[in-house]
Order: sequence, then C-alpha cells, then structure tokens
Amino acid sequence: MTLKAREALRIQGIGIDIIPVNRITRLIERSDRQTLNFLFTPSEIDFCQLSKNPDQSYTICFATKEAVGKALGIGLVGIDWNEIEANITHEKLLVRLSGKASIQAKKLGIKNWLATWSAWDQHVLVHVLAVSITRCKGEFDDKYFGTAT
Repeated sequence: MTLKAREALRIQGIGIDIIPVNRITRLIERSDRQTLNFLFTPSEIDFCQLSKNPDQSYTICFATKEAVGKALGIGLVGIDWNEIEANITHEKLLVRLSGKASIQAKKLGIKNWLATWSAWDQHVLVHVLAVSITRCKGEFDDKYFGTAT
C-alpha cells in the first residue's frame, strides 16, 4: 500500500480471533465438500489441501473470517462465510472480500486490510486492521507536512 503526499491511514476496525487447531480439524473431518464450499472459497480449499499443514491452514482461513467479521462491526451476520477469503503466501496473509462483505467494507470506507497470523501450542491467532485512506488538510497539513494552508 503506497500513500501519496498528504494522505494518512485511518483504522476503521480491528478484529482478533484465536482458535484451537483441533476445533477446526474436527469441523473439517465432519464436513462434506458442500459444507466446505459454504465455509471456504475454492482457492482456500485447494491451498489448504496442498499445504504441508492442512489443519493449521484451514484454521488460519477460519480465524481470518471471524476476525474480519469483527473488524466490519457486524460479525458474520448477513455475510456468507465464503465472501471473506484468506490468501496465505510466504507467511503473509492477504484478505479478499466479495459480495455482501465487500459492500459492507465499502460502506465503512475500508480500502485495505492489514493482516497477520501466528501459531503456537496448537492454536492460531489472526489479527486484522480494516484501513481507509484519508486526505489530510488544514492545520494537520501545517503540523505534520510543513505546508501552509
């Protein structure tokens, strides 16, 4: 994310979720393909199935959905689970939204997501920040950018 002169990030929402890996492992073991498609995007399912640690990968995806729902301020009410996609690449976590989740983010002015995850002792933690970009003006310019208004 590159900011232009006189732009600032504004945090619109914060979401955190911690889940035991074995909870999601049991969910995956009990689920058929139709249920998995309800919870996860095809890209998430493909990634998790091919991952060195599928149970942890599914848990990261699930926790991301929970954390994003919290950052949107509505949980997952009115949003389909598979409208929030976690893209895990080289230990980075990217969030992609579609459908009603994307509409809710636009209503809040969210332009980007900053997301991280960590795993320890068979638990996964996901932390997301919902970010908007605002144009700075007035006295804020003088103080922080050294420009006259």
